[in-house]
Formats: sequence, structure tokens, C-alpha cells
Amino acid sequence: MAAIEAFGAVVEEIGGRVRVEPILVDPPGRGEVLVRLAASGVCHSDHWAIANGNWGAPFPMLLGHEGAGVVEGIGPDVEGLSPGDPVLLAWGVPCGTCPSCRRGAARKCNHAWTQPPRIRVARTGAPLEGTLSLGTLATHTVVHAAQAIRTPAGADLARVCLLGCGVSTGVGAAVNTAQVWPGSTVAIVGLGGIGLSALQGARIAGARRLIAVDLVAAKLEWARGMGATDVVDASAGDAVAAVRALTNGEGVDVAFEATGVPSVIGQAVAMLTHGGVAVAIGVPPPDSEVRLEWSGGPGAAYPNKASLLVTDGGDALAEDFATWLGWANDGRLDLDAMVTREGRLTDEDIEEGFRAMLAGEVVRTVIRIEG
Repeated sequence: MAAIEAFGAVVEEIGGRVRVEPILVDPPGRGEVLVRLAASGVCHSDHWAIANGNWGAPFPMLLGHEGAGVVEGIGPDVEGLSPGDPVLLAWGVPCGTCPSCRRGAARKCNHAWTQPPRIRVARTGAPLEGTLSLGTLATHTVVHAAQAIRTPAGADLARVCLLGCGVSTGVGAAVNTAQVWPGSTVAIVGLGGIGLSALQGARIAGARRLIAVDLVAAKLEWARGMGATDVVDASAGDAVAAVRALTNGEGVDVAFEATGVPSVIGQAVAMLTHGGVAVAIGVPPPDSEVRLEWSGGPGAAYPNKASLLVTDGGDALAEDFATWLGWANDGRLDLDAMVTREGRLTDEDIEEGFRAMLAGEVVRTVIRIEG
């Protein structure tokens, strides 16, 4: 089978611009699948990869990691998938090879995936490695079969694609990492795609009170629409004091940091009640440091018996995605509300997606690649 002539969003170097250009995609190898993409979200992790390096992988980079499409070809030894199957592509499934996976702690996987070496820039022949091993801002990509999760027939792939990263990270942080329980009180600090997904996950898990915190008024309204019982405008004053006031000084059972700003982690810990759990979700800048109030105040970690957990992609197993797809199908998980704008596979629409995201104008921009 000859290489497919396709198109993809290529970034040549750290800090480089996005350029949609011709790429060549070879047939899948052993344990791999060729996917024709239908849609991909524009995620903050894509922007992070451009600014800070391709998550340790080399450049040039094939951008995108929040995609869904249709299987177009399968390599040897692939089971459970056939050409024509609609699939969600998930970078956050356990790799099976890292130390955590080998010791039976798959939810602690360090995701040692690498992009199959099947894709290259047409004009130079340079090999391309996709963002987080996927490369979904393209017409076609090749991924490891384990990363392709079959989706229900008829599902809207322009919504399902969000489960590839932002939604699964937030929902997984709530149900897997924090294990939010019925009747609990929860605060979510940062209401981008991941924070709003954590809010939805906590709501589905049965949290009684959901306190949404952000600097942007529009995001607070989005949170109300997704189930927030209270909102805190962090631009108006001390967010920690506001959350503690809403809980009569007691604090919350669970606090999520979904900003990537290191100082907010300390704020999340300071919001906790005795024995509470803070979860850091956001991706921080390199060489970040976190300061915690350790002893003395009402939100101090000691002797408050606070727990601080760090999640990476929602700590998911492959079977979790089937559960979340079911929640989306029955309406408990509102994916429509997560999509503010749609665009096409062009330089301009991808760059506009980043601009709108950083400006707080959108929950997600989804790039429709086909259909």
C-alpha cells in the first residue's frame, strides 16, 4: 500500500507558527491503525507543546491530540477494530510498558507512547511525531491500536473528540483521582475545558455543592449552566476567603486546580476542610515551584490532614472511556455545552482557536476536518 497524500498542521520548532501543509502517511505497522480524522479540539496542551517543546518528542510536530475519526486501515495483530469503525483517539490510556504499568498500577501510567514512525512532511521528507503521540489536527494519522477507542455508531465525532483529552482529564480527575463522593462539597478553580469537565464529573459523582471559581464572568455563567451551585469571581477579591465564607468557614471536601498556575495549587489546599483533598490538574510551566501554607491558619495543610494529589490526563483506564461515552450518550455529560466555536483545518482557524482560548472567549474550538 502506497503512502497516503494528506494534510496536517505542522509546527517546525519551539514557538513556531502553525502551517497546514501536505504530509505523507504510510500504512500502519504491527499493532497500529490508520485513522481518517473527522474532528479535533484545539486544546491548551497543543499550545503548551508549541511554547515549551513537543512533550519531550522531537520537532517538527504534527499538532493535535484531541481527535476522533474513522478507522481506514489496520496493521497486523490488531484485534477489536475494523476499517469503518468510528473511534476516539486517547493519548491517556495506559501504555502497558512503563514501571507503573508493569507493577500493576496502570492509573499511575506515565504514558510512554511514541507516535508510530509513519508520517512525514511532504516537502522535506522530515519525520513527524504527533502531539502526545497522536497528531489529530490532520486529515489522517497512524496511532497505536490501544489508543483508538471504538465509539457508538452515529455519535457526533465533533463532540466525542473532546473525550480525547480535556473532558477525560477533568472528568477523570473528579471520579478517578479525587473519587468525589455523593453529598460532598467541591470547589473548581479555573473554568476552561478541563475545569468545566471536572465540574461535570463531580456533579455526575453526586457532589451536593459545586463552587466554581474564575476571573472571567462568562466562564462563571458557563459553570452555572453545567451545574455549579455557587460561583466566585476571583477578580473581586480573595477567592480562598470567598470559598470558606460560602462554607461557613469550614472549607470544601475537594478542591480542583485547573489553571496551570502554580500559586493556585496553594489556594486549592487552603480551601479544604479537615481531611480534604486538593487535586492539581493544570499543566504548569517548566521549573515551577509551589508554596503551601503548612501550619497555623485555617487552611494550613498541617494539622488539617490535607491531601494534595496530582493527575495526568484523568488517570484513566481504557474501559473508563466506554463509561464516559455512555454518560455523553444519555445526557449526563454535556459535550455540546463544551463546544463554543467550530473551525476548519486551516492555519487561520487553528491560530484563532488558540487566541480565543487564551482570551477566555471559548470553552473549546473544534476543528471539523471531515463532514
